[in-house]
Amino acid sequence: MSQVTDSMPRLSRRRLLGAAAGLAGAAVGGSVLAGCTGSGEPAQSPAPGGGASTGAVQWWDHYRPLTSLFTKELFEPYQQAHAGVTVARREMDAPALGQALQLARRSKQSPDVHSLAGLDGSPAALVGAGWFQPIGDFVDLAGSPIADQLLDGIHRFDGKIYSFPVFSGRWHDGSPWLNTAQLAEADVDPEQSPASWDDYRAALRKLKEGLSDKTHPLVLPGKEAGYLGGQIERFAMSAGSPGAIDPRTGEYGYASQPFLDAFEFLLSLQRDGLIHPASPSMSPRDARSRWAAGEASVFAWGPWYIGGLKVQEPEAVERGIGVWRIPTPDGNPPVIYSAPPGGTFWVSAQAKLPKLAAEVMFSLLDEEFLKKLAGAMDQPPILDQLVAEADVHPAYRANIANMTEDVRFAPQPQVRNVDVAKALVELRPVEPDLGAIAQAVLTGATKDYAGALKTLQDSMTKERERAVKAAAGKGAQVSLEDWVFADWQPGEDYRP
Repeated sequence: MSQVTDSMPRLSRRRLLGAAAGLAGAAVGGSVLAGCTGSGEPAQSPAPGGGASTGAVQWWDHYRPLTSLFTKELFEPYQQAHAGVTVARREMDAPALGQALQLARRSKQSPDVHSLAGLDGSPAALVGAGWFQPIGDFVDLAGSPIADQLLDGIHRFDGKIYSFPVFSGRWHDGSPWLNTAQLAEADVDPEQSPASWDDYRAALRKLKEGLSDKTHPLVLPGKEAGYLGGQIERFAMSAGSPGAIDPRTGEYGYASQPFLDAFEFLLSLQRDGLIHPASPSMSPRDARSRWAAGEASVFAWGPWYIGGLKVQEPEAVERGIGVWRIPTPDGNPPVIYSAPPGGTFWVSAQAKLPKLAAEVMFSLLDEEFLKKLAGAMDQPPILDQLVAEADVHPAYRANIANMTEDVRFAPQPQVRNVDVAKALVELRPVEPDLGAIAQAVLTGATKDYAGALKTLQDSMTKERERAVKAAAGKGAQVSLEDWVFADWQPGEDYRP
């Protein structure tokens, strides 16, 4: 997930999940927003009976791996405790969910509560377009354990709370997951993370020498540009970059030395023959299957990796799985920047049972449920300290502990000035983006990654200037200075 508010959208399930959580504002054009806002009618008032204590709550989301957990540990207990209440859940993949939500809104048949996957536009833009209604009058979020994580421009708009985070923002998608049986065969210690880039490369070389020709040290799925872009950005951060935008200056930094170093590091892995040769044709899901089948020893991905394996390839977990920390050029502990966690579910402005919808949502914050959510070993729960008490694999627990130490929250312009969201809506995609450049470099289509990064940086700078002017021309109080945070301290959480 991009660590800056206006980075380009990525297409993987995790990018969509991240967008749904509001962790980064998607760069979308005005025509897409028009599709989101449907007929352009103002938000409808809650339907009569909104405070009803019985009825069937319509709930739509895209969290397929959590289906059993939601049904057995969230909805059924709530229904048992509230006679006359049922929850009718509809699960879809992210693109289908976005389409269904737009069609339902146009026909005034929106569900009571839903996630945001598949919808374009930042949460602020969707709130402004009348998609949702506030929930603060229905549930006591001010007295909840996550009250201090509710932020203006992300969860609170015009003083009213519309949503809250269910998942933690302290995660990244660059953790090296290990086939411990293969590491043992090659005499590589899965418990000792290679601290530096040189150490990491040396460990992969040792795997190449100690295993058969049919097993490759690293799988690097390149079919999905978003995955490669994410890996490049994580390695650039491990080399000292704050991300695509430097909060100290507000300027794009794609052409900075850390990004150049990240490209050179990945190319060094390729030159050493450490990457599975079929990687360019693989998606992350393909790579997981190949890794599970024993074709590769290491695959860098997010904390949800074990949770997915437990469902699809449980034998790979039983065989032995471990995890390393993301390495850095000099071997010092990494600092990876993330946006604060955004709202996970939202109550529709067309909800027939908004009070019940908000109450079912609020039950997500029950500590016992969050422990069980941690047990699913997907994205960690908002109270990530509960992972230490949950029934999880030791490698998952170690991964969450690493990221708790390594991930820091970066400043978000729209938190300080909600009108920034209006400029984000105006942003149009710039191609080739970071991931597409990485694809071209790794496949040999271009060698001049420095020139391509400089072009991307200049193009993004111009596009943001245009978007800010367009938003200002429509009445938004926004300027390029909104991206400058002179008080930001590298290596620390930014607290507004």
